[in-house]
Amino acid sequence: MKYRSLKIKICGMKFDIQEISNLFPDFIGFIFYPNSPRFVGFDFMVPNLRKEILKTGVFVNESEENILKIKNKNKLDFIQLHGEESPSYCERLFKKGSKLIKSFRINNFFSFQNIIDYIPFCYYFLFDSDTIYYGGSGCKFCWNKLNEYTFEVPFFLSGGVGIQDFNKIKNFFHSKMFGIDLNSKFEVFPGKKDDVKLNTFIKKIREL
Repeated sequence: MKYRSLKIKICGMKFDIQEISNLFPDFIGFIFYPNSPRFVGFDFMVPNLRKEILKTGVFVNESEENILKIKNKNKLDFIQLHGEESPSYCERLFKKGSKLIKSFRINNFFSFQNIIDYIPFCYYFLFDSDTIYYGGSGCKFCWNKLNEYTFEVPFFLSGGVGIQDFNKIKNFFHSKMFGIDLNSKFEVFPGKKDDVKLNTFIKKIREL
């Protein structure tokens, strides 16, 4: 019962977008970071999706001008910041009407005190693994670290979540865990998702 409203975010979409949208994820993420193998291109246009699916643009240390331009062109619902963006940077985007998801890379030494200044400007946080990559690494961090998170901003669990993690997710609870971010573990190759695996996993999560 406690996971009834757990949201599903499918990130790193590049191919078969309409097909994956038919699985009814709550969020679909498009990566506008040139160094990512899932980079859609700055001229990419997000296709028309069901209005219930929230379109999210993922950016890494991008200029505010480019973010706002891409956001307006694609009518993005959320902006996900996956780099070293500062609280003041987030504040400026927030004041210009952007709904923000701020990502943080978690390791055993991470202090959640470091994110206090971001709280006023973010709808959600996203906790990912601490690797040399900006997401999509397929690596996990120790979820027990999240027991140290005591703030009110809801968060997405990210970092190498795969279909084999269902029981682990079922047995993990945090009152502020809002959703699960799915990416590399559900791919045929970067940007192309395995619709069968995703369908199976989403159905199991929504039956919890």
